[in-house]
Amino acid sequence: EEVEANIARLEEISGKKFGNSSSGNFLLLSVRSGAAISMPGMMDSILNLGLNDSNVSSFAKATQNERFAWDSYRRFIAMFG
Repeated sequence: EEVEANIARLEEISGKKFGNSSSGNFLLLSVRSGAAISMPGMMDSILNLGLNDSNVSSFAKATQNERFAWDSYRRFIAMFG
């Protein structure tokens, strides 16, 4: 519930929609550890959370860089093996 409420807040502030593929105006998130002390190798940053099969083409159009969009998506998928 807390995560959903804060994503809704980000959507309101940014005017973008998390995972929205219809308008190309979608919200992607980066998630990093909030640990007080960094522990190398223990927790990866997750980049481009919200990128999916449905919106990667819209991301390519928005960035005007198809290679970048697909590479970003490939890296996102690779994190989850």
